[in-house]
Amino acid sequence: MIFYFSGTGNSEYVARLLGERTKEEVINIADCVNKSRYFFQLKKGERLGFVYPVYFWGLPSIVKEFIKETTFAKYGKHFVYSVATCGVMTGSADEDLSKLLKVKKVGLNATFGIRMVDNYTVVFNVKNEEKNNNKNQKAQDTINDMLFLVDNKIGGYYNHIRGFWPASPIAHASYNLTRRTVLFKASKDCVSCGKCVKGCPSKAITLENGKPVWTKKKCTMCLSCLHHCPVNAISYGPTTKHNGQYVNNEVDASKEK
Repeated sequence: MIFYFSGTGNSEYVARLLGERTKEEVINIADCVNKSRYFFQLKKGERLGFVYPVYFWGLPSIVKEFIKETTFAKYGKHFVYSVATCGVMTGSADEDLSKLLKVKKVGLNATFGIRMVDNYTVVFNVKNEEKNNNKNQKAQDTINDMLFLVDNKIGGYYNHIRGFWPASPIAHASYNLTRRTVLFKASKDCVSCGKCVKGCPSKAITLENGKPVWTKKKCTMCLSCLHHCPVNAISYGPTTKHNGQYVNNEVDASKEK
């Protein structure tokens, strides 16, 4: 089984490639949380993988919630691995996941870090599509190596972009502050398509009079609503509007077919 969470497609892209390579089921963590699906029976010899983005050098809140609530019923020994996608460094995200899994008596055999385009446009500018494509293409070598190692169940620590991870608790502490939805706004350009509502993993958005309204005080802060808006009508603070939108082209194109 391959569990993934993804706001704008990077982690989903990696999870899909893993599914194709290993012929194992790919499962969306957000769907599980929203359907309260928290029990999974593993098959004999099946791998157990977790693919997720890094938020403020730690795990997204929805991934934490899922791991804490879920029972992974084992059938003998399983190869367990973690794949963190990030814009710069992974921090302690993999260590945080490892600690949560240990409570479930699940140990990691392999850990990977993959640097891709960062969708956090509060800080990063993603307007240069050529630069985005080059960064993701550069990541493909790392992804291919990871696919080989996972497929052949070769354990080890392969995350070479961790950074100064002891500082992660300090960086991640600010994550809860940024999760407040009060700064999300929809401009008059909104076309009432409802993509933001449908794509929100936190179910934090509703349409009122055809316009999105954030009805929960906090969300996962994946920025899916902002990046998937067809007219760039959604902003989070003063910078995102000017820093562009990003979705993983491979995932987005496959969903349009």
